[in-house]
Amino acid sequence: MRTLTSDSYRPKFHFTPPFGWLNDPNGLVCINDEYHLFYQYHPFDTVWGPMHWGHAVSKDFINWIHMPVALKPDRSGACFSGSAVVDWKNSSGFFDAQNTQPGVVAFYTANFQPKDGSPWIQSQHVAVSRDGGKSWSKEENSLVLENPGLLDFRDPKVFCHDESDAWVMVVSEGQDIGFYRSPDMKNWKKSSVFGASSGAHDESALECPDLFPLTFENKTYWVLVAGVQHCGPTGGTGTQYFVGTFDGYQFVNVNANEVVLWLDHGRDFYAAQSWSDVADGRRIAISWMSNNLYADSTPTSHWRGAMSVPRELELTNQEDGLRLVSKLPHQWLDAQSSDIESNILLSEGNELHLSSDFQVGITRFSLSLHVGSEIEYYPFGNDAICYAFSRSESCLTVTTKRNILDMNGSYKYESHFAFESELKLPDRELIDLVHVSDACSSEMQLFDGLYSFTNLAFCPEPLSPKLACTKGSATVTESSFQQVT
Repeated sequence: MRTLTSDSYRPKFHFTPPFGWLNDPNGLVCINDEYHLFYQYHPFDTVWGPMHWGHAVSKDFINWIHMPVALKPDRSGACFSGSAVVDWKNSSGFFDAQNTQPGVVAFYTANFQPKDGSPWIQSQHVAVSRDGGKSWSKEENSLVLENPGLLDFRDPKVFCHDESDAWVMVVSEGQDIGFYRSPDMKNWKKSSVFGASSGAHDESALECPDLFPLTFENKTYWVLVAGVQHCGPTGGTGTQYFVGTFDGYQFVNVNANEVVLWLDHGRDFYAAQSWSDVADGRRIAISWMSNNLYADSTPTSHWRGAMSVPRELELTNQEDGLRLVSKLPHQWLDAQSSDIESNILLSEGNELHLSSDFQVGITRFSLSLHVGSEIEYYPFGNDAICYAFSRSESCLTVTTKRNILDMNGSYKYESHFAFESELKLPDRELIDLVHVSDACSSEMQLFDGLYSFTNLAFCPEPLSPKLACTKGSATVTESSFQQVT
């Protein structure tokens, strides 16, 4: 991935903008075996501002080619979040027989800010690409869905629902998610709402909804994803999901209203979106790797904001019902890895360094943790971030501790970045762990992706990752490291 600026914190294989500000992923679509990533982008500053759609393409989620800015603000307003789909049957009528490349339609929210200081006006608009997603143009009348009188009316996710022969749009409507249907992507009719009485809520709107099917044991379920702005699992922003059924008109939650399911239990996983039109049917998602508590004050230079690693989403059945697992792409984990240490017994006071120095890549290991024991994992070899595991007779507790090692003088960063959180899980003796380390981030997955923890970590002088036994004993049964190139 070629970029125009660099510093010690710029990730080696996570996506970042060449310069300027990045936040939510937008318009994720696969065209001609290339993954297109659009994103909320302010190309002229490293803080949030007039939103454009940045654009990049990749074949492997690691090596990205930066493309020209796809969408720019106009008289309708700034270009907020949205989605993109291939119009295979030209049901929109935007394309003709001369098109040799797939016709692609992008849906975005135009956010208009009146000059008199009155509240913003949000409406849904379209742009089209007639060359397979490389370049984009707005139709003369780009408006396809007017605001019905809501303050928050944004982030359209559109897909084709073949079973009911319609295009479906899900839109953030404050504390609800609205569902709309159309035969042609132009004329939309509302069919239902969901969300106000379900899951987690705070005083701000749900954001960046996504809705997609997943098959489990020969039955199709639907997963609805929505972001919260202030009540995430560790404070600030967070991403929740619901599992249910969808008939093209209405989403029905299979869980009780009070059940809250988090897609990630870290502090920096927000606005998750999934790719449409992936040829083999996999559901692959990515998120903005930051938190609104401090996103505009992290200690990077000339650029600010990064995407998480992509995740393949699947369903699994647990004692309390169907749950999502999010795994690294299989082509990453199938790559060559080197063994580190295996069958090592750690007693109280012992440490194990997993490599000779800090490296970016994927570390995997399995721990046999005895009852009454505690062990700490330091991915950067110091207090930048630590994951502690303690096992009792009844449960396994995972504690995340993150500290500030790079003071940048920003009140928001220095007040909100450091945190400690605790998650209690069902008891297990064997802990299977996958950890992705990069220049400014730590992403940990437990139990084959059933629990994920995504956290930024700014460490000026990272050291070799280590395990430290603070109580009892544990055995490292196997471990390996794999570089991401």
